[in-house]
Amino acid sequence: MAAAAELDLAIRQIDKLLSKLQANNPQCRAAEAKSLQERPANKTRSHAAPHVQSNGSPAANLTSSTQAATVDLNSLFAKAQLQVARVVSVQEIDSVKLYKCVVELSGGVMKQVMAGLKQHIAKDELLHSLVVVITNLKAAKLAGELSEAMILAAQAPVPDEPKAEMVKVLQPAEGSQPGDAVFLEGQTTAGSTFPKTLKSDIWKKIVAELKVHSHTACFAQQKLVTHRGAIHLESSIPDGAGIH
Repeated sequence: MAAAAELDLAIRQIDKLLSKLQANNPQCRAAEAKSLQERPANKTRSHAAPHVQSNGSPAANLTSSTQAATVDLNSLFAKAQLQVARVVSVQEIDSVKLYKCVVELSGGVMKQVMAGLKQHIAKDELLHSLVVVITNLKAAKLAGELSEAMILAAQAPVPDEPKAEMVKVLQPAEGSQPGDAVFLEGQTTAGSTFPKTLKSDIWKKIVAELKVHSHTACFAQQKLVTHRGAIHLESSIPDGAGIH
């Protein structure tokens, strides 16, 4: 026990001696001051957010992702062969919903279309009108009749009548002609090749992005146009209405 006490006393005396030496030595004081100055900086650096190498801010990265998604959607849209057509015949058949129509495309090509517009659009209103059709869907039989294309229309609830719906066909810009290509504003169909038959799952993805904005038909918020101008709809169709 006595030996331990003597050892402890000796250590305290050595510590006092070292403290006096440091106090009298300017170099020691400078080193200690430098050490104290560096400690907060090191602590700050250790808690700082890790550096992330990036070509831009998070907003820029988000914009890049959005642009990439738009390109992917546009590549899907480019597979759908949309054209202006003129309705040259509208025939009532034994169906509550369907008209049997014939539409004219470019070069006098005719296609039969079974259109589910009977409950929404009068026969005389549809006859001789210009519409937008998709022509490369798989032909199908509806009510026992062949349907070779589809007339596109917007659908929305009737105000104050939750169970009622209004349906209006897309209206090409004035001056459009049968066979005119329908494409996205700022793009073109020149040199485009369409699949002979568009797969139904791809068409469903396209339809999910077809909406009305400011009385204009849009895909992923991009206007549908012909070389004559935008594809529009009646003002009664609200923004956000789906197109199919």
